[in-house]
Amino acid sequence: MTKLYGFGNALIDIEISIKEEDLKSIDIPKGSMKDISHEEMTNLLSGFSSSINSRLPGGSIANALYAANQFGAIIHFSCSVGNDDYGEYFVDSFMDNENLITYKMSDKPTGICLIFVTPDGERTMASNLGANEDLSPEALNIEKVESSDFLIFDNFSLTTTLANSTVVSALNNKNKSTKICFGLSDVNLIDRNIERLEWLSQNKIEYVFGNEKEVERLKEVLEFYAENFVKTLDSRGAMHNDHMMPAPKLASVANTNGAGDALMGAFLALKEKEGVEKALMKAVAYATRVCSVNGPRLT
Repeated sequence: MTKLYGFGNALIDIEISIKEEDLKSIDIPKGSMKDISHEEMTNLLSGFSSSINSRLPGGSIANALYAANQFGAIIHFSCSVGNDDYGEYFVDSFMDNENLITYKMSDKPTGICLIFVTPDGERTMASNLGANEDLSPEALNIEKVESSDFLIFDNFSLTTTLANSTVVSALNNKNKSTKICFGLSDVNLIDRNIERLEWLSQNKIEYVFGNEKEVERLKEVLEFYAENFVKTLDSRGAMHNDHMMPAPKLASVANTNGAGDALMGAFLALKEKEGVEKALMKAVAYATRVCSVNGPRLT
C-alpha cells in the first residue's frame, strides 16, 4: 500500500452561510483567504453565530491524507495544536492516534478557519492560525518520514521561519525514493513566499497541486520546475499536465471547501496501483462528491 506522510496546519473549519452583500462587508475578496487576529475571529463568530453550519476538523494536508486513507493509503500527519477542546477534537479525528498523527502541543489556541459559503457554493476564508505558528521539526516522526512513498506539505509551511525549518528537516530526512508533493494552497501566498518557493524549486518536486489561478500565478512569477502539475478547474474537472479529466455533473453544490485537498489525497493514494488516468478520474469524482456536503471530508 502507498505510504503518505504529510505535515501542515491543524485547523477547525467553521462553515458559515453568508449572502453576497454580507460578504462584501467583511472586506475579504470572494474566493480568497485572509489571516485574521483572534479578536477579529471572535467578532466574526459573534456576528454570524446564527449562520454557522458546522465545526469540523480541517487543514489542507490533513484533509488530503484523510481522503487518501479512504482509498487504502497508509498515512501519517504532523502538526501543532493547542491544549484545548478543539485540539483534542482535531487529534481524535485521526481514529488510531498513535499510528496516524504526531503533534506538538502549543500554548496558543488551536487554529480556526472561518469558511464563508455564498449561495453559489464558493468559499471565502478567514484564518487565525494560532498553534499552527508553532509547527516545528520536533513535531515530525522521522521514522515515518524515512519510510514514506510521498512527502506532502503546502505553501502554508513556507510562511514562517519555524515552519520552514520543518520543511527543511523533512526534506533532509526523507528517503531518496520518497517523492515530494506540494500544494499551492492560496494564490496570495505565492507572492508572499516567492523567495522560499524559489529555494523549494531547486529540489526535485514530483507533483504540484493547485487551482487554475494558483498554477498560473506560480508560472508567471517563477520558473518553478516540477515533474507534474495537477490543476483543479472548479466544476469542469482537473488537468494532469496537459490531460483533461472532466468532472461528473453535480445536481447541487453545498460548497467547495476541501475539494482540491480530497483530489490530491485520492489521486496520490491511487496513482501507483491504477495509473495516472484512472486515478485522476476517481479522484475527480471523489472531489466532486465532497462539494455536495458541508465540511471538507466525506464520512
